[in-house]
Amino acid sequence: MSMENPRPPPPAITPPMAPLPVHPPIAPIPIPVPPSTSAAADDDEVDYEVSDDHHAARERHERAVQELLQRRRAYTMAVPTNDSAVRARLRRLGEPITLFGEREMERRDRLRALMVRLEADGQFDRLLRVQEDEQGAPGDDDDMEQIQYPFFTEGTNQLLQARVDIAMYSLPRAKARVDRAKRRLADPDEDPEAEAALVVKQAGDFVLECSEIGDDRPLTGCSFSRDASMLATRYVFKVTDF
Repeated sequence: MSMENPRPPPPAITPPMAPLPVHPPIAPIPIPVPPSTSAAADDDEVDYEVSDDHHAARERHERAVQELLQRRRAYTMAVPTNDSAVRARLRRLGEPITLFGEREMERRDRLRALMVRLEADGQFDRLLRVQEDEQGAPGDDDDMEQIQYPFFTEGTNQLLQARVDIAMYSLPRAKARVDRAKRRLADPDEDPEAEAALVVKQAGDFVLECSEIGDDRPLTGCSFSRDASMLATRYVFKVTDF
């Protein structure tokens, strides 16, 4: 009896293993940190002192900002261009229609500034009432839009004669004044005013040295002879009624 060796079993084949899937890393979720009470306590404990200069600078800055806003608002605000309409609106707002030396554009700018100030003060209802009054009175606008032309009337004969008399009186004197000015310009030595001032100055230098009695009664006049050798005087006799 022959014995056969048993054939060894084939080696077991291990199947290959696939790599396990790897998930992407997940970012950690930030945990909210409660505010620190120590910082707030430190802020409460620190007392900031603001100087007067800082307060003044802040007030100037705020004032400049307010003026800039008002100026921008004024540029966008509708204001009538007709001077008569501007006067009428100022009158309805209770403001003077004309200031001393004020022109048309200055009056319009004053109305614009007034409307901006009323709107800033919360008086917009007052502006609305004024505009409603202007819209409700179209007759006034028609009157303001009327153009006035100059017209001339014929004067009377008395007026003509008066003007002729004035011209006859003033023209010769004006001519003489112009001639004197021309002579003075041509000859600086000719100055009647300076000559008159010189005569007055010389007369002030005279001094009374002696006196002579002319008659028993007050004299009324005197006159020199042609050769200045004699002086004739006169006086008034007393008249008596019998």
